Amino acid sequence: MTRALVVDDTPLNLKLLSALLGANGFEVTTAESAEAARALLAEQRFKLLLIDVRLPGIDGLTFTRALRADPAHRGLVIVAVTAHAMKSDEAAALAAGCDAYVSKPIDTRALVPLLGSLCS
Repeated sequence: MTRALVVDDTPLNLKLLSALLGANGFEVTTAESAEAARALLAEQRFKLLLIDVRLPGIDGLTFTRALRADPAHRGLVIVAVTAHAMKSDEAAALAAGCDAYVSKPIDTRALVPLLGSLCS
């Protein structure tokens, strides 16, 4: 079972992603901020991180850059999730070290195959 950490400051988004991933064989843990995610990553191992780009405090891309600089998280698959769907936003997410970029509203039919290919 693939362990996933979903980070979003909107409870409804956490619920949707948790239900979708859980129904597709992922073991899901959630956090509402990068700071909370940092604490979870220090205690547990995850294969996948879905992170909202716009978070209070440390934003998702700043957090991604910090994770990519830490050898302990080298194998972590990071997917940016955001309501900002401009080409420049996707480029910024990939430049920060994200493995993929998903815009909201999330196409649930496309997300699971994407995550499966990234985590295999």
